[in-house]
Amino acid sequence: MKPPGQPSVKPSGNPPGKIPGTATQPENIAIAMGKLSIDQDMVFLDMGCGSGAVSLAASRYTDKIYGIDSRPHAVEASKALVPAGNFFLGDASEILPGMPKIDRCFIGGTRGIERFFPILMEKAKPGCIVVADLARIGATSVVAGLMKERGIFEEIIQVQISRGYDLAGDIGLRPMNPIFMVVGRC
Repeated sequence: MKPPGQPSVKPSGNPPGKIPGTATQPENIAIAMGKLSIDQDMVFLDMGCGSGAVSLAASRYTDKIYGIDSRPHAVEASKALVPAGNFFLGDASEILPGMPKIDRCFIGGTRGIERFFPILMEKAKPGCIVVADLARIGATSVVAGLMKERGIFEEIIQVQISRGYDLAGDIGLRPMNPIFMVVGRC
């Protein structure tokens, strides 16, 4: 029972400083960067920018970095990691109309994708590459379906990462949750 006058706070289960949600693993970011093939003057959009790690990776290729997230702490974390980036807090379907045309897009958050995907497609330049990084099979199916409806679907890949750990004087491998990448080209 909480002391009187204290707010009820449900623990997030996340370590201090970690953004709630499924963090994009560094190996997945490397694969996504390869799929995105970002050039110097391209406009990059990070949908569901979370910790800013994907935007940071993209900033090695272009300085035209944009991000959208509905979580205030995620936008602040992204701004701290990529100070030259342009990060916006709110509903993507309301923010996208005011953004510049997009050359490359990483989708790390799918909340409201049925609303924002059509607007994203309006903002996508011809040849725009979209990579969605997804932990759930159902969300993967939804994103692939949206891309197929627009005629931009290229592929789904499944990525399985295992990390080594000490095991009885040897090294064992501990599998991480698999992710799915859905790739499309406008």
